[in-house]
Amino acid sequence: PVPAMGHNVVITHTRDATAVSSAALRAGAAVHYLPQGDARVVAATTMIGGGQKTSASFPGMKLKAGDDYTFFCSFPGHSALMKGRLIVVK
Repeated sequence: PVPAMGHNVVITHTRDATAVSSAALRAGAAVHYLPQGDARVVAATTMIGGGQKTSASFPGMKLKAGDDYTFFCSFPGHSALMKGRLIVVK
C-alpha cells in the first residue's frame, strides 16, 4: 500500500532535483510527497502502491532540448536509488 511503500515519478531540472526531493519530504504524505505549487516540478504522478497504475501528461514545451532533467521517486528514502536522467534531443 501507498503508506508503506508508495512510488511516483517526479521530473525536474537536474540542478533542482535534490532541493525538490527535500521539499517533497517536508510536504508529506497528505500531498503525495510533492511540494504543492513548486515551479521546479516539471511533471509528477500521484503516489501509487503495488499493482496500481498512474499516468501523467504535461506540455512538451516544458522541456528544452539540451537541458538536463532528472526523474525520481519522492517517497521517503527512494530518491537516492530510484532516479534517472531524461534527455530531450529535439
